[in-house]
Amino acid sequence: MKTIGSLTALLCAFQSAAMVMGLSLCSSGRRRCRSAAPRVQCSTGTLPRGGAGTTTALFSSSSSTNGDSNVIIDAVVEGKTAGLARGDGEVGGGVKEPRQRKRDMFKQALKDLSTLSLLDYKWRSALFKKNEAERQEEAWMAAMMGEEPAYARPMDASGKFTHELIGRQRARRIAESDGELIRPKDLSRTDEAGPLSELERKAVQFLNDLSDSEVRRVQSGKLRPKDCEDRGPLGEAEAKAVLVLDKVVESEKTRMKQSRLSGQAVRPIDVPGPLGELERYVGDIIRSEKQRARDRDANEGKLVRPKDATLTSGLGEAERRAVEDWEMLKKEEKRRLFNLRRFISERRPMESDADSPIGVTEAFAVGLFRGPRLLAAVADRVKELMASEELGEKDKDFIRSLPPVQSKDLKDDQI
Repeated sequence: MKTIGSLTALLCAFQSAAMVMGLSLCSSGRRRCRSAAPRVQCSTGTLPRGGAGTTTALFSSSSSTNGDSNVIIDAVVEGKTAGLARGDGEVGGGVKEPRQRKRDMFKQALKDLSTLSLLDYKWRSALFKKNEAERQEEAWMAAMMGEEPAYARPMDASGKFTHELIGRQRARRIAESDGELIRPKDLSRTDEAGPLSELERKAVQFLNDLSDSEVRRVQSGKLRPKDCEDRGPLGEAEAKAVLVLDKVVESEKTRMKQSRLSGQAVRPIDVPGPLGELERYVGDIIRSEKQRARDRDANEGKLVRPKDATLTSGLGEAERRAVEDWEMLKKEEKRRLFNLRRFISERRPMESDADSPIGVTEAFAVGLFRGPRLLAAVADRVKELMASEELGEKDKDFIRSLPPVQSKDLKDDQI
């Protein structure tokens, strides 16, 4: 009995050791599978949920194959990894397509936008040329008749016409260069450049001059930009500011010297300099406003504008210039509105093509709206005739003395 009990204890110890070795092999297999291929599950990492016999059999098989388990796991992981690598591009293990770079996508989008812009320019250019030809023809006919040409846009009144739009050459070059970015300043100055090109070219030139002058200042070892022989934008600005400050300092020194000599305070306006000019300007405004208040009291409380004050000042001059510009603008806009009404009336469908559906519809709508006004005018005329009295003898004699009206004259008046 003692021998059987010792054998049983030895067998239990052996099974416990096998269980520990199986668990260690399964954990190492899981780690290898996760490090080699994250999407592959290890076959030895799943334990079936069964009874004690099933678990013992699994651990027994694991203990019996502990020498070749690592080799089997590595082979399974490598095979599935190779299969994933073959099937990564497309189903069936095809070759993976190369990814499109963001730069290429941007260039393609820029090329497509420039192509659309070029097509839009062609359409707008044809429409503009057609409208410009019609406008010039109307201007020629108006000049022949001794009238002013009708125009609907302020640019037509000033005589400045935009024959070429800004984005045409740039869009064409972008479309032809396979999406390469063409800056406005890269266009030639002869026939391709526009206002945007000139603006960017001036801005770039200013920045280049600024950077070049700063580089020369650092190389020469000078501290202030105005001390350089070849001044840049900063040097010119500093020189002008220093000149103004020097004038202010000199005028203040002179004023303080005169104050010490005379024993009384000398105002900046009594000494030539920037501060004196500023004080004079402000003083004129104050005196003008005081006089304007007195003018208002003398004008029975009516408001007197700065431009109408007895004493003129900077405010009055500014208001006068603003009013003149506003009056000119209002006059031009009234003239443009009159020409626009004439321009539209000459192109109304009921006038240009009365037999068309649009012309008939417009004529019907206009007649419908004008009907009440016509009835009101007829009623007013009837009331006027009913309220009239018989003419006197002098009026009858005057009417008889008038020459008779011919039918031809009536037709001419109707025309």
